[in-house]
Amino acid sequence: MRKYLNKVGLWWQHFNPSQKRNLVIAAVSAILCVIVIAWFLERPNYVTIMSGLDNKSLGQVQTQLETLKIPNKIVGTSVEVPSKDADTARIQLAMKGMPSSGYIGYSSVSNSFGMTQDQFNIQVLDALQQSLNATIQSINGIESAQVHIVMPSQQLFVSQPQSSAKASVFVQLGSGVTLSAAEVAGIQNLVAHAVQGLTPENVSVVDQNGVTLSGNSSQLAAGGAAPSNELSLVHNLEQQVSGQLTSGLNEIVGPGNAVVMVHANVKFNQVKTTSKVFEPAPGQSTGMISSQETVKNSNNQGQTTTVGGVAGQASTNPNLPSYTGTAAGGGNPSNSASTSTITNYQNSEVDTQTVGDPIQVQGYTVGIFLNAADKQLTPQVIAQIKAFVQNAVGISAGAGATNSITVAAVPFQSASSASGSLSPNRSSVFLWGGLGLLGAVLVGLGAVVLVRRRKQATTSEVAVGPEEPVFENLDEVPMTEDEHIKQELARLATRKPEEFANLLRTWLAD
Repeated sequence: MRKYLNKVGLWWQHFNPSQKRNLVIAAVSAILCVIVIAWFLERPNYVTIMSGLDNKSLGQVQTQLETLKIPNKIVGTSVEVPSKDADTARIQLAMKGMPSSGYIGYSSVSNSFGMTQDQFNIQVLDALQQSLNATIQSINGIESAQVHIVMPSQQLFVSQPQSSAKASVFVQLGSGVTLSAAEVAGIQNLVAHAVQGLTPENVSVVDQNGVTLSGNSSQLAAGGAAPSNELSLVHNLEQQVSGQLTSGLNEIVGPGNAVVMVHANVKFNQVKTTSKVFEPAPGQSTGMISSQETVKNSNNQGQTTTVGGVAGQASTNPNLPSYTGTAAGGGNPSNSASTSTITNYQNSEVDTQTVGDPIQVQGYTVGIFLNAADKQLTPQVIAQIKAFVQNAVGISAGAGATNSITVAAVPFQSASSASGSLSPNRSSVFLWGGLGLLGAVLVGLGAVVLVRRRKQATTSEVAVGPEEPVFENLDEVPMTEDEHIKQELARLATRKPEEFANLLRTWLAD
């Protein structure tokens, strides 16, 4: 190491001050260039994800992006984020139903000279579809996606009916993956906000099984499910329950030691019940008085007088006249009177309408296989697992419920044990075969090395003749200080004659 440092020092001493200054400036400039280039390469590349937004939508989108901790910039009416976060931002904003105005942006397309407007529109539409494909594929569980957009044709006359834009999305889901209603709605909003004049209702989402996923949320809101989607809804429910049980059992018996099968008994009908009840007002034993009639009769011997009327007339208003009849008679006078009242009551009327759930889960049938190869599962453990499943699924012994839980402990057949049972001596065969192959390779390498050494020895004998003297390496002979100075002066005179001449003039002047 010291030898190399000495060489570097001698090399540095060969330069004059101006050359040294230039070397330092060049080195510093190179380092600064590397730093600037690295900064440009590491700087995030911002792309537009949404354009044409109003101020309210800009504020909502920026607030949501800051909540998601995604860097963003507002440029006019557009929102820009780093390219690596563009797909995530589009999906998250679409699932939140944003933006309420504008459209989702995409990469710019080239408008070459001579391109017609129709060709440019087709190129824009293709770029938009490719951008949506890449964005939807970034959702967890979606392996591939294909978006098809149908734009309405422009009508020449205003009186002609204008059709609306439509779109369809085909998604290839992973094994055992189901999309929730929120994710499907997010895809619909994502595509709808990317195309002008397109509404989420006109976006159809279909999976690889031909099942329409976009109809589930709207049909449930309308109060029922179409027959074509009933199987998909049941399958999604069974997959969700099975996944939850598998996740919980993996924590108990270990990953890969539990197999869960779930069957859901689902009833697709909606029951509406209407009841009408008549009852008194709260805190009263009778209802409200709607009408009341009172009749009073009086009898005098020799003179009979009848005073009567309807309640609310003369009995309540003294300004109205009353009518009295008198009949002549003989004998001793005697008096008698009677009063009768008729009251009509009106009770309160209560109308109650009950609407049942369009999807009713009648019960679950759960089958669980546990791996008993490593340890024996006791009946107590199996009973605890049954209780766990019952509480996790929410199984209750209510009326009409059809619930069943079966837990069995069996040894699992692994791939390694299956291969070992088919060929018990295969491992030893592979071992000896590998050792033999390794030995053959080593023998071959040794033979190649011996052949090369012989060729090198023969070549050296032919190249070096007997008449050529063999000199020892002069660098290995120790030199005195004077010889070393002479050697350096000779090198300086050969490499830099001008500096050597200046050095001689200096010596002669001294």
